[in-house]
Amino acid sequence: MADRTKKATLELDESRNSGGNIRFQSLRSLPKSWIIVGVIFYCASVLTVGLLAGLVPKRTQHITVIATPMPVLPNATTGAIVTATATAAATTSVTQDPSQCINDECNPRLISDLTVDSYELEYTCNDTRQTTAEGQVTIEFRLKQPTKQLIYHSKGLIKLEEPAIFEDGVYRFVSMRKYIPNDYISLSLSADSLFAPNRYKLVQKFVVNLTATSLGFYRSFYKDNNETMGTLLATKFRPTEARTAFPCFDEPHLKATFKINIIHPMNTIALSNFPIIEENDENGLRRTIFVETFALSTYLVSWAILPDTYGKKFDDNDEPMVTVWARQEPTNNNHTLLALETASNAIPFYKDYFNTADALPPKIDILAIFDLASTAMESSGLISFREDRIIYDAKIASTFQKQQFADIVAHEIAHSWMGNYVTCKWWDDIWLEDILKRYLIYIVPQVFIYILTWYCALRFI
Repeated sequence: MADRTKKATLELDESRNSGGNIRFQSLRSLPKSWIIVGVIFYCASVLTVGLLAGLVPKRTQHITVIATPMPVLPNATTGAIVTATATAAATTSVTQDPSQCINDECNPRLISDLTVDSYELEYTCNDTRQTTAEGQVTIEFRLKQPTKQLIYHSKGLIKLEEPAIFEDGVYRFVSMRKYIPNDYISLSLSADSLFAPNRYKLVQKFVVNLTATSLGFYRSFYKDNNETMGTLLATKFRPTEARTAFPCFDEPHLKATFKINIIHPMNTIALSNFPIIEENDENGLRRTIFVETFALSTYLVSWAILPDTYGKKFDDNDEPMVTVWARQEPTNNNHTLLALETASNAIPFYKDYFNTADALPPKIDILAIFDLASTAMESSGLISFREDRIIYDAKIASTFQKQQFADIVAHEIAHSWMGNYVTCKWWDDIWLEDILKRYLIYIVPQVFIYILTWYCALRFI
């Protein structure tokens, strides 16, 4: 039996060896010409791929800049109407490779020798169901040092006309190009001239896309108590979404005042950071003009267009007046009273604690938005909250939820001093703001009482 097994093993080994020899012999039997052709084909393939990667030009993006006629605008110093006269030909079309940057375009931060004084914004929205709105921005700023390129931010605008630039009241022709990786608009004078240290005014028209993402200038949808679908328009710019709504110098330390005009449907209400100063009806629409703000970072400017059926509760017993805007159903059921009471109690406490009211706008609107992307947005004078974070029904909500809701409202009110009034120069310091605000909310008496009530309830469950 052992001999048979040994014999079978030897036969198996021989068959394996013979099979391996057959395969090896079959490779050796290939014609040398075939092997040479295969090697040449492999080398040629590698060489071709390398040449394609190195020699084929990169895709370029063709950007068409819309040329505007000679502007007829008021003189920046005298107020008289002046017509610009041509001194050089403006560039109307630019072909740009997004991988290439020129001078200051390569820097992800704007030049430091720049002071922005004011913005004047005007929007025309014929219908809140539309997906676009027309706008115009006027920016007044000062350059402290000469620069070859004037750079500011713009992102995702559907249409951007060529700007009119005035240097100390004198119209200057510029060429405009976009550098998309940094969301930059770059302006240059003719013949490699420099922008001199001086006062400037920039006027530019644009068309903005009203997104459905709760970022930038966006549309929000909700159902009222009769299941009717409603639409409102609002803004959320933190951290860098202001540039999607209007051309601007979009860095937090570049604060400026804002004058805002909104042309909107007659059956809607317009809100912004500061109170309404004037309303006029024109061509079937309503123009709402707001008081000029104090200096704000671009991410803190805000506005909203609400249906005139939106509910509101207000407290005018103290300054600034606080108003809570929400859908009719929670408003009528007094589910916004907790937010109103917390804000009304937190404001005088913080005024006394910081010993200044300079951080406060003349009024504070609290706006409940059904589908806000974040918990809240602390825009000065117009604070947005996601609806489920401030609509409080005492019949079904827990003590912990009551404490949470008061916590959130007090947190956003604290932003008026820490964040809005005193602002970090750049976003990598934002943690400092949040740490201080976290401390501040717990020393507000009303919030502390809610926390204490919740803690006691836990102890005796």
